[in-house]
Amino acid sequence: MKLPRPICLATALLFMPAACPIQAGEPSVNPTGSWKVTVITANSQARPTAQTLKLKFEGGTLTGALTYNSSPTVNGRASVSELPITEAKLQGDVITFNFTHPPAFGNGPNATYSYQGKISGDTIQGTYTMEWMGQSRTKDWVAERIKE
Repeated sequence: MKLPRPICLATALLFMPAACPIQAGEPSVNPTGSWKVTVITANSQARPTAQTLKLKFEGGTLTGALTYNSSPTVNGRASVSELPITEAKLQGDVITFNFTHPPAFGNGPNATYSYQGKISGDTIQGTYTMEWMGQSRTKDWVAERIKE
């Protein structure tokens, strides 16, 4: 039995959303978890750091913190510090966030770090810019998801 054209079109439109779901605003990745951060400098290749980025994406909100070995070392061991990330966003597979870091020695203003990266599977790769006392430096970074 052949259906009239308007009924065929209406039937197709009725079932199309189930066959082709569209998720407006949903990211294509989930960054939730812990990530080992490596900074890539101009005078060397990849320099592993003792930094871990912990991210949580829930209800459309991205939060997290960066943990690192801070100075000074005591009895050969560095203490671990944690900095909360701010202004964190995830749009598709692009992640952006900031954090501020107090000076390593002495007094002075905090340094501001602005991170941007693209998530592909278990890797984030991008750049960050550090601004401190009128100076600005941009470096490459990569993070690998820590399998837990």
